[in-house]
Amino acid sequence: MITFVRTIFVMLVLFVSSFGVFAGEKEPVVSIGESSSIHSKALDKKIPLSIHLPENYDSSKNNYPVIYMMGSDFKARFALLASTLDVMADRQTPPMILIGVDLSEGNFVLLPDRKTGDTKSPDAYLDFLETELIPHVESTYRTAPFSMLFGASNSGWFSTYALLKKPELFNSYMASSPMIGWSPDVLKQQIEQEPLRKLSEKRFLHIIYSDDDYDRVTQYVPGFSDTLNKHKPKGLIYHVKKLVNEGHVPATDFTNLLMAQYPDFNAHENLDTIDKVQKHFAKLSKRYGYNMVPSMSLLFDFGLDLTQGKDFAAAEKAFHYALKVHPESKRAHFGMGYLRRAQGNIEQAKAMFKKALAIDPEYGLAKRFLERLDS
Repeated sequence: MITFVRTIFVMLVLFVSSFGVFAGEKEPVVSIGESSSIHSKALDKKIPLSIHLPENYDSSKNNYPVIYMMGSDFKARFALLASTLDVMADRQTPPMILIGVDLSEGNFVLLPDRKTGDTKSPDAYLDFLETELIPHVESTYRTAPFSMLFGASNSGWFSTYALLKKPELFNSYMASSPMIGWSPDVLKQQIEQEPLRKLSEKRFLHIIYSDDDYDRVTQYVPGFSDTLNKHKPKGLIYHVKKLVNEGHVPATDFTNLLMAQYPDFNAHENLDTIDKVQKHFAKLSKRYGYNMVPSMSLLFDFGLDLTQGKDFAAAEKAFHYALKVHPESKRAHFGMGYLRRAQGNIEQAKAMFKKALAIDPEYGLAKRFLERLDS
C-alpha cells in the first residue's frame, strides 16, 4: 500500500542567504518538490521518499528519465541535486525526474557487515529498488526508459556495488566519493564474478572524488579502477574524475557527473540550421534509447536570432518545430508572435501573444509586446 503525503520542502538551509526572506512572508521562497512514502516488504518498513519533477511536468506530455538518489534525508543535498537539474535542464542536460530515498537509519545500511562481509542489507535495498520502488515510479510518473542511480559516500559504495551486482537494473550508476575502503574485497569479488561479465547492453559508471578526500576513497579508487578495467565488458563505459581540494563529497560532484553522462547534449559543433539541430538530437535519442528534444531556451534564442537577422523562412521553421516539441511553452508561442510581428502580421502576432498569456497570465514579455500592439 503506497501512501502519499504531499508537502512542500522549504530550502532555507540552502537558499535563504541567496534569496532572502522578507518580514511577514508565509510562503516558502523556493520549493523543491513533495514528500511521499512507500511501505517496503523487502525492507519490512515504511520508506520516506523525496520527489522533484521537471518544471513543465504537469503541462507537458513528455516522458522523462529518472535519477534515484540514495540518502535524500540529507535535505540540503537533495535540494542541491534538484536545483542543479533545473538549472542544467535549460541547456546542458535533458529534464529529469528526481526520486530521493530517505535513509532514516543512516547510510551505513547500504554497506556489508564490517566483520563478516555479509551483503544482506545492501542486497535488501537492491531488492526494494528493483521489485518495489522502480515499478511504483514507472506506474506513477511518465518515465522514459533511461534511469540512473546516484549515491555519495557510503551510498556511493552502494551505487558501485549495484552496478556490479545488478548491472541491468539502471542504465547509469553515479558515485560521489564512494567509500570503497569499507569493503573493497566485496567489490573485487563482484567484478571478477557474474553478472557484470555477461553484460551485453550499454551501461555507464561515473565516479568522482577529490584529492583530499577520505583515505577510504583516495587509497582505494585507483585499485578498484585497475581491477574493473581488467574485467569490464565492452558495453560498460567507465569514467572517473579526481578533483582538487574539494573534500569529501564535493559540492560540484553532481554537475560533473551529469556532464560526464551527457557530454554533448549541448552540441560542441555549431548548429546553425534547424535541420542540424534535429539531426543532433536524433543522434542523442538513438544513443540513450528514448526521444530527446532540444531545450526551449536553445530553440527560443535560435528563432529570435533568425528573426532579428530577417531570415524569416528559417525562423518560421524553427518556431514551428518549437511549438511541435514544446506545445506547452509560453516562449514557443511568444517566439512565433515575435516572428509574426517582424513580418508585419499584427493580428497573428497578437493571437500568439495571447496564447502565451493563456499559459502564463503573468508573462511580462508577452504583456509588454501585446500592449505595444494594442496602443
